[in-house]
Amino acid sequence: MIIGIVAVFTFLSTFFAILHFICSFYYRKEPERAPRKTLGFSLIIPCFNEALILKNTLSGVLRLDYEDYEVIFINDGSKDNTMSTLFELLELEPLEIEPFPLQCMPNETDLGAGFSEVYYSAKYANIFVVDKVNSGKAASLNAGVSLSSKEIIVTLDGDSVLEKNALRIMNRTFQDDNIIASGGAIHAMQYFLMDNCKSPLIALQALDYIKGFYVYKPSLTVNNALNIISGAFGVFRKNALIAVGGFRHGLGEDIDITIRLSEYAQLHKKVISYTMNAICYTECPQNWKDLGRQRVRWQMAFWDASKHNRQFLVSNFWHTSVCFFMLADATLSGTFAVMTFLANYLLLSIRVFCGIFPPLLLVSSGLAVLFNIANSLVAIYRAIRRGPDSFRTVNNNARGNKRTKTSPLYFGVCIDLIVFSFLRIAFFIKGTVSYLMKKTSWDKPSRTNNTYTL
Repeated sequence: MIIGIVAVFTFLSTFFAILHFICSFYYRKEPERAPRKTLGFSLIIPCFNEALILKNTLSGVLRLDYEDYEVIFINDGSKDNTMSTLFELLELEPLEIEPFPLQCMPNETDLGAGFSEVYYSAKYANIFVVDKVNSGKAASLNAGVSLSSKEIIVTLDGDSVLEKNALRIMNRTFQDDNIIASGGAIHAMQYFLMDNCKSPLIALQALDYIKGFYVYKPSLTVNNALNIISGAFGVFRKNALIAVGGFRHGLGEDIDITIRLSEYAQLHKKVISYTMNAICYTECPQNWKDLGRQRVRWQMAFWDASKHNRQFLVSNFWHTSVCFFMLADATLSGTFAVMTFLANYLLLSIRVFCGIFPPLLLVSSGLAVLFNIANSLVAIYRAIRRGPDSFRTVNNNARGNKRTKTSPLYFGVCIDLIVFSFLRIAFFIKGTVSYLMKKTSWDKPSRTNNTYTL
């Protein structure tokens, strides 16, 4: 009986993983076509206690190879010297503009009074800064949308750095008038933009991002089921954001806005896409404590967005791909995966301890291990072909031997199975319990003072 229940859970937990692996092979990147027009992009960067990373962020936006873009930094009531750092880096001057209510954002109509000052950079003509009281990331994004003058909105985190061709690639994507939102591939900044980064934790996170953006995301795209455009790098048509009421305050504004835009896309026959070859780097946690805080928050954000959009998700479960995959795959399959992993591990451990080697459990466990290895290797191969240029850069170590950025990842494949699998279960359980206990803290990993090569 117990074996039968475990077998059912095993099927439910592995079906979608195998499906995503297969479907990812059908993803096709955007064709290299000449754009009909040059679209304008407004880059909105909310900042809360980002002083340590701002110089790096500014260097990233200044190196972009694109003609028509503006940058809006939103200081969300930072408690460190974020604002003074912006003054120093940008040579800010007050912009004569009246504080404005966010009339185009019905979800946040009471936030206009929180504006204190709007500045422009005397050094860079296309950069602006809003200094406001602390009211959360969603309110900061809405403030940036209200102030923006371009037709395409790019939302970035305070530590995000785009590849210099990212906007050119997104300009090609948005030549299709039916596309209202898209996202790019996110990579661990320390792994790709730091010299001699030898941390196993960073390598594990780099592998985790690669599997997500080179297997899982392509599969969801093929199935028209994207349920999250990452907050680290999201691209949206401004009129679509306004139509759905802007960003909503919560634990996961990026998941929430993607679901609501999916509902809008369904009603207006529009498309949400994923652009694999548009690359963004983000600073990932450098210690286990910060990693736990980040991943627990991600899990809480998932449940929070699901709760707020439950009517759309449930009523369209059989009619809309994004609803089906979010509930059946991300929710049910994720839950079953945790239960299956624990059940298999406990049963196998008990029986082996008793000197019994059950063939069914051994075979299923062995196949699961082989599948996870294949999944990781395929993701790495795709990232080498389509990902950051530094993947293909050969470095010489102290002994003069050549090595590439891929070497630690292959070692990380084994560690991922042994260590990260247990951690994902712990993050899933803690995040779920924390949300059920109505914990709403927005934990954020500590910023570093690393030196990056841009």
